[in-house]
Amino acid sequence: MKLTGYLLALAGIFAGSAAGQTPTVGGLLNNYSFTLPGLPNYGIAEGSIFDIFGTNLAATTSSLQGPPLKTTLDGVSISVMVNGTTTSPLIYFVSPGQIAAILPSATPVGAGTITVTTSAGTSAAFPIQVAQSAFGLLTTNNGSGPLQGFDANNGGALLSFTAAANPGEILELWGTGLGPVANDATGVAVSPTAQVFIGGVSASVLYAGRSSYQGLDQINVKVPQGLSGCNISVVVQTGTYLSNFATVPVTASGSRTCSDPSNPLTTSILSKITASGTFTIGIVGLIQDTEPGTTVDGMTFGGGTTDSGFASFLKFTAAEFSSGAFASASKTASIGSCSVYFYNATSTTTTAPPVFNFTYLNAGPSINVTGPDGALTMPLQVLDGFDIYSTPSTATSFIPASGGTFTFNNGSGGPDVGAFSGQLDMTSPLVWTNMSSVSTVTRSNGLTVNWTGGGSSSYVSIAGTSFGSVNGSSLDFVVGSFTCQAPTSAGSFTVPSSVLLSLPQSFTIAGVSTSTLSLGNVTGPVTFTATGLDEGILEGTVQDTISVTYQ
Repeated sequence: MKLTGYLLALAGIFAGSAAGQTPTVGGLLNNYSFTLPGLPNYGIAEGSIFDIFGTNLAATTSSLQGPPLKTTLDGVSISVMVNGTTTSPLIYFVSPGQIAAILPSATPVGAGTITVTTSAGTSAAFPIQVAQSAFGLLTTNNGSGPLQGFDANNGGALLSFTAAANPGEILELWGTGLGPVANDATGVAVSPTAQVFIGGVSASVLYAGRSSYQGLDQINVKVPQGLSGCNISVVVQTGTYLSNFATVPVTASGSRTCSDPSNPLTTSILSKITASGTFTIGIVGLIQDTEPGTTVDGMTFGGGTTDSGFASFLKFTAAEFSSGAFASASKTASIGSCSVYFYNATSTTTTAPPVFNFTYLNAGPSINVTGPDGALTMPLQVLDGFDIYSTPSTATSFIPASGGTFTFNNGSGGPDVGAFSGQLDMTSPLVWTNMSSVSTVTRSNGLTVNWTGGGSSSYVSIAGTSFGSVNGSSLDFVVGSFTCQAPTSAGSFTVPSSVLLSLPQSFTIAGVSTSTLSLGNVTGPVTFTATGLDEGILEGTVQDTISVTYQ
């Protein structure tokens, strides 16, 4: 394997010429997880590959360097000082907006500062938080989505929907941040305490240590029995640090094409995608969200029930689809698994851009919906370059409490998507039985939610969002969110502590938390066909959302 394919998951945020301008450091991230400051698993590990973001960091863009790496590249050098010790990172790559380097293992653990020096001068000191280990998994979408892993039992094939792993097989995971090694950042093996959870199950780790490339770590792990799905969760724990969450496709022995009840991909559709080189999908749905409101000093604010509809039609390449780009963008997880995502709500300085950019398709001027309480229209809207269909803000009380049958159509169609029609039967939704007892969530304990009822053709979605402060400021905050899916028949699901510990602690304003927890009953997916679409999906969700504090 070649490091070139792994090292620089970020390709771009490049500024103009930095000649004669003093460099400025704006942020530091793990090269693979892109975990943000303010999250509990943030830190730059000793011996790990990390990215420096800023302006005027170099006069030109260098090529990716091979061994032996040096501490100076194209006149650029880096200095890190922690607890009175100064170290000089080895450099893989420089550009005006980004540098990829290895933090020397000799750098002490703790808070310190980092500077970048060019021919134009030295940057102001920027804070760095050094950890002994803080692993980042290599994924397809800059820290989220499917992992870029290989199946040793399938000829070393790159994992994908059509090259899924079987239970009992050995996977090769890649990333950086397992921990320090001798001689700063060489290929000497490390022996960290690494635990891998696949589908929430602790998996057998056969090897965890440095690869033959400087700073690049490898983990060999066995897929647990009893797992199946296209988006099974994967997370690595080293000490108290959790990596970013990724997903892996798993299917029963003898097959290599995965499937999910919540994502009806057939072998014929996958074959068509491979043959055509592109994939088009339409998603149409209804959502009912009920919130109890927030009580402050005996007075209740907000709350109530909101009904809304949405539709989106997308096109992307077969390569992006087979690597799981759609799953990454839609933040899906297989039944029994969870996905975790995060973003900085107040700064884009260190936020990794998405790898995949979809093309939006025009399915006509509007999507029409008829239900038990009448009809409504979702007009086409262009928002920030995105073509979406959604209900007007005045549309309320459209989904009866008892559910019902809804029909959808787009009239005569549009220039990209032809006419279609479909029907969705939303049965009486489930009841969240322990909702009133959940207000504060202790992340280390996990969280169990219970329910009764729900339709046989539905599944359950548990989702949460926590707003955490960066450096103690409510004006600079990071957002962590998770989504878990469970079979309706189970009646209960426990969100693992590994999921919750990936979220930031919630901050409150005047004692009120803006962080949330939702439990939803999702009906479908039901498929429909239209000219110009490889797959059409109808879904309906009825959910309750409450305010909680994650601590």
